[in-house]
Amino acid sequence: MKPNRILFIDSYDSFTYNVVRLIEEQSTIDRPVEVTTIHNDTFSDIEELIKYLPLFEGIVVGPGPGNPVHGSKDIGIIESLFKDPRLSNFPVLGICLGFQAMCYSQGASVEELSIIKHGQVYPINLNTKNIDPIFKDYPESFKSTRYHSLHVTNFKDKKSIIPLAYTEDENGILLMAAKINSNPWYGVQYHPESCCSEFGAKLIQNFLNVIYSTTKGDRDTLELGKEDLNRLFDLKKTINISPIYDPSTKKASDTFVIESFDVSNDPQLTFKICDKIKEDKFIMASSAVSADRGEWSIIAIPSKDSTVLTHYGSIEKTTIHKWQDDNLQLKQVLIALKTENPVHYENLEVVNENKESFWNNLGEFMKEKIVKKREELPFIGGLVGILGYEMGSYVNFNSPTTFDTLPKPDAKLVYIENSILINHKTGKLYVCSLCDKLPKNVMEAVYDIIHEEDDIQLNWEDILPNNISYDIVMPNKKDYAEAFDKCQEFMHKGDSYEICLTTQTMVTPSQRLPAWRIFKTLVTRNPAPFSGFFYFNDILDNSDDVLSFISTSPERFLKWDSQTCELRPIKGTVKKSGEMTVEKATEILKTPKEFGENLMILDLIRNDLYELLPDVKVEEFMSVEEYKTVYQLVSVVKAYNLNKSMYTGIDVLKYSLPPGSMTGAPKKITVELLQDDIEKTLNKHINNGSRGIYSGVTGYWSANGNGDWSVNIRCMYSYDNGDHWKLGAGGAITVLSTQEGELDEMYTKLESALQVFM
Repeated sequence: MKPNRILFIDSYDSFTYNVVRLIEEQSTIDRPVEVTTIHNDTFSDIEELIKYLPLFEGIVVGPGPGNPVHGSKDIGIIESLFKDPRLSNFPVLGICLGFQAMCYSQGASVEELSIIKHGQVYPINLNTKNIDPIFKDYPESFKSTRYHSLHVTNFKDKKSIIPLAYTEDENGILLMAAKINSNPWYGVQYHPESCCSEFGAKLIQNFLNVIYSTTKGDRDTLELGKEDLNRLFDLKKTINISPIYDPSTKKASDTFVIESFDVSNDPQLTFKICDKIKEDKFIMASSAVSADRGEWSIIAIPSKDSTVLTHYGSIEKTTIHKWQDDNLQLKQVLIALKTENPVHYENLEVVNENKESFWNNLGEFMKEKIVKKREELPFIGGLVGILGYEMGSYVNFNSPTTFDTLPKPDAKLVYIENSILINHKTGKLYVCSLCDKLPKNVMEAVYDIIHEEDDIQLNWEDILPNNISYDIVMPNKKDYAEAFDKCQEFMHKGDSYEICLTTQTMVTPSQRLPAWRIFKTLVTRNPAPFSGFFYFNDILDNSDDVLSFISTSPERFLKWDSQTCELRPIKGTVKKSGEMTVEKATEILKTPKEFGENLMILDLIRNDLYELLPDVKVEEFMSVEEYKTVYQLVSVVKAYNLNKSMYTGIDVLKYSLPPGSMTGAPKKITVELLQDDIEKTLNKHINNGSRGIYSGVTGYWSANGNGDWSVNIRCMYSYDNGDHWKLGAGGAITVLSTQEGELDEMYTKLESALQVFM
């Protein structure tokens, strides 16, 4: 059966693939549907697009940032699309931006709303005077989600625009849907693909019916020939989403050793073991156990055989060497990094590569190490480490002109062969080795703890030594106010729906404190499901450029196994106090502002998963979770049947970074606005305005194919072995935000980590 081929024109929106999957889900045996997605700037000339139209039966013009009034500068080829008479009989459905462009082409105006609506659910009322097949089998009123700063006006005297639906709010009565008279062109202002929108599938079904009735008998119903199929294939490749590695390369492990023990399910057991182990270690531990989060703790133990991969995005180089190689010196690494050509020494390799190549080379590194054993354990060994914010899509690196010390790493990962896992839910401890070389004294420490586990109280100090003072430099409040106003300006213009504005604070201690000592105090004062300790002293004679990372993050970014991927976006925060209860916090977190914040990120997360995987579900919708210092509004989104896909969890990680909860939406333009304008001045005192490690992710890619990464929030990091600590905090700015309210929320989040220095 010949499919209905739909061309989807994307304006770099963060809800694009929610719409694409909604269209594909309407496919039936009798009428299959196939969608090809291009960007609005894939073609600069309408003639290029026209050549491909015989391959399709209809066009969907998706939502996105920008204003049709600004022409191709904002909306690319869409401007010409609605003006070309050759498309007058071609079925088109415009959504949000697409709807505005369609109406503007007919002489209507597009103006800014007085009171903007982003992530708000409103009743959509049909115009009963103009019943149209696009709304067949609809009730007269239904609910749908609105994401728009602009709206269509001055349309009533335009005979070509037939109004089909309205809504009403503080702005008055607003046009929500329309048809172009005598053309099979339709548009809706609301977002039918949102998880809070009703009858979204029905809208697409009705549009497919319009296509069928419009094209039946008028177009060639034969299958496309080989030449046309090749052209269609080439068009699909204009948006390239290639997998990082082929999961079919899994092999059996030559060496794999595991021992298990019954232990206490008290999360403090993890830290008791860490106190006993004097070797270097990375810790991804739960210091606060709750259902579906913080159930496992992992102690990863690097050895002389551990490979270290460090990517420096600013100079587009990656170093590869062994952990604390006795023959490797800092001077050698610096010379190699300054060398123009790649370096291949016996103990050091330097690869010239951008971040895209770095991701691909991670796949090459891991594909021979993936095993089909013990998939029920979250981690059996594998890559462990940090991916900074700038490793995500759309973010650029600040390039240094010269460097005398190591550049700031943007990704640092270590291949771990020996590890200890603790399941706090079942009370089981596992010792894993991919090489059967677990250090004897590590096993002795485990045995000692197991035998004395009746007394597992840590007695860690909740304050730092009082003989050390701290110089704390926070962002200037005037700069914050200017950044906040810029966010509002961009959102009112229609450039963004939500902007995650972040700040960074610098703490300089009067003398260097061990990172482990600070971690112990932070965990004691702010326990969280995703506590992390990473101390990368991987070059023996380097005591000044050590990357240190300490976290008590409440937010999982992405967890995957062979079957599923799970994301848990957090948006919405209320500070705990003596008067604040769960009931009061829930009431605050379900207000339109907080609801809108979470809904926008929830729809963005769905899009990030849908970009690669077709089976996505919202498993939890805006649950209130309680932590040591705050209440948070959390949603859970899962993708299923990963094993039936060409993609794996590492692909989802790559293509969904940076975390949507730390950017806002639409992601591309919002990331660019934050980096190039909004945060450049606000955080000029830190990393030249770059976020660095903050709001990146920390976690692992296990050799059994699993992965788990948390968002780098409620954390602190240092590039210079603790001479300076940097702490980030921020919040989502929406049109409902107030400067005072956002500052309060930012300080609440900052306090969870900064409190150890005060």
